Amino acid sequence: MAIFHFSAKVVSRGKGQSSVAKAAYNARTQLTNERTGEEHDYTRAEGLVFSGIFAPKNAPEWAQDRERLWSEVEQAEKRKDAQLAREIEIALPYELTDEQRRQLITDFTRENFVRKGMIADVAIHAPDREGDDRNHHAHILLTMREIGPEGFGKKKREWNSKAQLQEWREKWEKTANRYLERHGHEARIDHRSLEDQGIEREATEHLGPTASQLEREGEQTERGDINREIEARNRERERLKIALRATSLELAGAERAKAEEWEWAKIKPKTRAPYSRAGMVAQQQDAQRDFEKRSKKLQERQAEERKREQQTQQREKNPFAGRKSEAEQKREDLAARRERTDAKAEITEAQRARMERDALREKAGLRVSSGRDRDDGRERERERD
Repeated sequence: MAIFHFSAKVVSRGKGQSSVAKAAYNARTQLTNERTGEEHDYTRAEGLVFSGIFAPKNAPEWAQDRERLWSEVEQAEKRKDAQLAREIEIALPYELTDEQRRQLITDFTRENFVRKGMIADVAIHAPDREGDDRNHHAHILLTMREIGPEGFGKKKREWNSKAQLQEWREKWEKTANRYLERHGHEARIDHRSLEDQGIEREATEHLGPTASQLEREGEQTERGDINREIEARNRERERLKIALRATSLELAGAERAKAEEWEWAKIKPKTRAPYSRAGMVAQQQDAQRDFEKRSKKLQERQAEERKREQQTQQREKNPFAGRKSEAEQKREDLAARRERTDAKAEITEAQRARMERDALREKAGLRVSSGRDRDDGRERERERD
């Protein structure tokens, strides 16, 4: 994740500081303060990646001479507690290359400082060999008076406002994120404080070059101790946050289970029965019985198929196996015809006997009853009985 750091501080004569010394340190060069004659040599310091002076178009030529520029600043201020310059320190995205970082800081400086009438002395420093390899940063030393062809004019008080600093921080976020996106990086920076971002973490203090060097050499500093206390508090916050999250998840699970139990209780017993434990067991038993029944039918069908297959194989081996002989078939057919003939003969004999009785009755002058009369007579006899 890209790191956001954007701080501003004033170089003050009242604190024993010098704009010439600050410019010499940032640019890793040797400069002489023409007002005091004091020399400041930082040529042995390492880590300089880029340095350059950016001035408005109407600035005098000497504004491009670093020693002359800051000596003029020193001479323009007469007070013992004069504010000499403003230094902006910015963390540069380590995801970018050196050239991309140079273009980024150049665009930002021209747009936000030079266009307002300031002269900006810019230096980019690489991370220390024994420090954090992500610590690419820039120092921007700004004049506090508006520059013109004749030199410095009046101080611009609005440049000192908190609103102006907030605007610079927002502009830096937008410019840096635009470069990160342009060069295919997903990382982004956020100018807001951790509190404004909703991050429950306390920010550490910036050590600065002197304290950083002492810490690397194993000597504890006041700022280093403060940061160690802050880091310990942040670890405790994180531990409590994890414990709170676990408790919240447990409570949420209990509430969800209670809600489900309440919804379950509202379901009618008949509707709920199939989903109860007993209902589920019964369903499993029914399913088992159904499976056994279908398995039995399948086995019976397979047995019948095997039987038919065996019969087919036997017929193929002996075509006459299981068939009746022709003589046997004829004898059975003849017996069946005889049975039918005998039945017809019995019916014919009964009819002939009845006809003879009717003829005798007719000769005797008796009434011959028809088949219907005989049926009616038998019906009346059954009723009398």
